[in-house]
Amino acid sequence: MAGLTEPGTAASRLPCPGDGEGEGGDDAQAHPPRALSYDHQLGYDPVPEERHLAVEDPKVNLAIGSKTLKETWHVVDFSGALLLVAAVSVQLVGLSLGGNELPWSSPWVIGALLGSLVLFALFIQVEKRTKAIPMMPLRMLNARLPILIQISNVCAGASAFALLLVLPLFFQVVLLDSATQTGARLIIPSLAVPIGGLIAGIVMSRWGKLLTLVRVGAILMALWNGLVASLRFEDSHWKYFVYNFPANLGQGVVLSYHAVSASTVYLIRSLGTVWGVSITSAIIQTTLSVRLAEALGDVPNKWTVIDDVRHSVDALLRLPPDVQLKARHVYYAGLHYSFAASSACAVVALCAALAARAKGLRRTSS
Repeated sequence: MAGLTEPGTAASRLPCPGDGEGEGGDDAQAHPPRALSYDHQLGYDPVPEERHLAVEDPKVNLAIGSKTLKETWHVVDFSGALLLVAAVSVQLVGLSLGGNELPWSSPWVIGALLGSLVLFALFIQVEKRTKAIPMMPLRMLNARLPILIQISNVCAGASAFALLLVLPLFFQVVLLDSATQTGARLIIPSLAVPIGGLIAGIVMSRWGKLLTLVRVGAILMALWNGLVASLRFEDSHWKYFVYNFPANLGQGVVLSYHAVSASTVYLIRSLGTVWGVSITSAIIQTTLSVRLAEALGDVPNKWTVIDDVRHSVDALLRLPPDVQLKARHVYYAGLHYSFAASSACAVVALCAALAARAKGLRRTSS
């Protein structure tokens, strides 16, 4: 079993944030103190400082190749993985059917959404009790700081990928751009993501300041997502370039800490991206379903037209000019609601990052 031992048992101890240089000999070189410093900044402190974690359980071994299937099952969290995949899949089914193929009041939609909540609850219970290596170590989420950081994390992921889904649709539907023109409009804003990651990497390697980076990135995302949401049906062309760049820059900054943090961060951010895409898609489809019928009036084959428009932008472009304009205004309303939802997620991410407080975080260069 894993337990706490006295300092000095280098063969069995893992370094904790705050371990300095000098003591530990070869162990200090094998596990440099910077290795866990970013997790420490995010509030993931495995054990109190001045104590060391002794790993004495030979069963927890990642050398899977020599194990039988039964032994591997006890090491790898298959149950948690299956429950998580099932929960996300069932939830996506509910979000895809709701407002699209079926009304939100349909028992199938309600059942799918409630079923996904039950599966998520079972996943949490499995993660609490599993003796395998958990997919989501819940001990990392038992303090105020990591919880707030993960709220910021999931909301930032949702906001970023919602914007990534909606912007190309906006250019094609509202501005009537071709796919090539839409891609050209997104080239320069897309460069902001790696630039933001580069800036964040330089700052982290030299000065640390991880929490500050998260806040700055969240501020950029919240501010400029709000500006994107303010775009009108007909607006100045320079806004389509200027408003997108800072939002992507903030995305590159706020999501850059994933490369230096725990796998839990990747998992939770990935859930946020799935939710961001699926929810904004549901918003657009619901808006089209509700408002297109009224907007098109007595257009021949109205329901066929509505179904085609909801599933293809090309069908929208083939409509007569007067009908097309009405459909584009409805589409714009759905895109506007999606921009607002993305902005709301960015604001929640910002509030969580501002509420996070960490004391005594050491610099990564120390």
